[in-house]
Amino acid sequence: MPKSVTAAQASPAEASLPIELLPTDLARIFTHIHPALLLSAYYIRFPALVADPTSTLLSSSLPLAVIQTIYAIICLPAIGSTSKSVKKVKLNAPKKTEGQSGMASVSSLYTS
Repeated sequence: MPKSVTAAQASPAEASLPIELLPTDLARIFTHIHPALLLSAYYIRFPALVADPTSTLLSSSLPLAVIQTIYAIICLPAIGSTSKSVKKVKLNAPKKTEGQSGMASVSSLYTS
């Protein structure tokens, strides 16, 4: 039986990177308020959640969706937008030459 290869398995070298939040003041503030809103919503509704979980979760799905949508609009960049990530460079770090590959450095560490 042939095994199908998914896109995630096809390119293991490409790692997914975290999504940078928008650099606005409102996004920074709402990033801290968002978890508190979610936790307080479940804290307030906890007795009803224990008593009748199905109807409580169903009735709280709309407010949860609104909170999540607001978070996505305020804090996350648009799809396909390119955010330039700044690569931190150490001041006195040794620089790699063009000919030095990753395996060569691993093998030199192994032999020493």
